[in-house]
Amino acid sequence: MIDNLQQILTKFKEPNTEILYSMLESMRVNELLEDVRVIQAMRNIRIEDFITEDMIFSVMPPDKKEYGVLIEEDVIGVLKELFTLFYSNRPLMFYRDQTPNPPDFTRTTGAPHMIAIIAQLLDIEENDKILILGSKSGYMESVIQDIEINTEAFVIEQVPEIYHITKSNIGRIKGNTNIYLGDPVYYIKNLPVSQFDKILLTGYIKSIPKQIFDHLKIGGILCAPVGTFYKQFFLRYFKTGEESWDEETHLPVMFSRLVTSYQN
Repeated sequence: MIDNLQQILTKFKEPNTEILYSMLESMRVNELLEDVRVIQAMRNIRIEDFITEDMIFSVMPPDKKEYGVLIEEDVIGVLKELFTLFYSNRPLMFYRDQTPNPPDFTRTTGAPHMIAIIAQLLDIEENDKILILGSKSGYMESVIQDIEINTEAFVIEQVPEIYHITKSNIGRIKGNTNIYLGDPVYYIKNLPVSQFDKILLTGYIKSIPKQIFDHLKIGGILCAPVGTFYKQFFLRYFKTGEESWDEETHLPVMFSRLVTSYQN
C-alpha cells in the first residue's frame, strides 16, 4: 500500500501536458475535434486527480513489483512514466480484480483521444440530464461535465471497488455528478430521474437493451460501443420517436465489456 499517495501527488506537478495539447491540436486541424468546449475540458480536467494504486503498479518496473510497496522516490519515477503514457494517448488501467473466480478483470480510464471524441458526439447542452452506464474512474465523467457545468450526471456502476474509486474521485471535482452502485441496465428504474437527454455506455454490449432506450428522451442521443470482444464499433443513436431512432456508425473501437447481468 502507498499510504502517502495523495501527498506525493500534491508534490508532483510536472505532467507532460504538451503531448496532450499537441494531440488535441492535431485532432482540431484534421477536423476530428471541432467543439472548442471539449478541447478546453480536456485541458481543465487533469489525470493527476484520478490516480489509483493499480495505475501505479501497472507501470511499475518488474524489479519493484516484487516488494508490492514503493518508496516516494519510486512513486515519482513511476508517475513520470505514467503521465507520459497517458498524455501520449494511452488508456490507463485504474482497477484490476485479481481474484481467480472470475479471472482477471480490468478497467481503464479510456485513451484521451477517445474521450474527446465521445464527449463531442454526446453534444452536451445546458441543463442536460446525462446517464453514464459503467464508470471510467471519474475522469471521463468529469470531462463530460466540465463541457457544460449546468448539467446533472448519473453514473451506475456494478463493481463495488470501481464504484468506491469513482465516488472518491468525483468528490474532488466540480460539477453535479451522482454515482450509484447497481446493475447498469436494471438499476436505471431506481434513479430519481426517469428520462435522460444523453446516455453513454462505457463498455461494449452486443445490442442496446430496450429498457435503456426507453429512458432516453425523444430527441436525445445515446452513444455506445456495440459488438463483441473481437469486433466493436462506436455508434450514436438519435431517438426520433417512442419506438424509433436513427443510427450512425463512427469508428471501430476496443472497449472492455459492460459489467451487467443482462444477457443478449
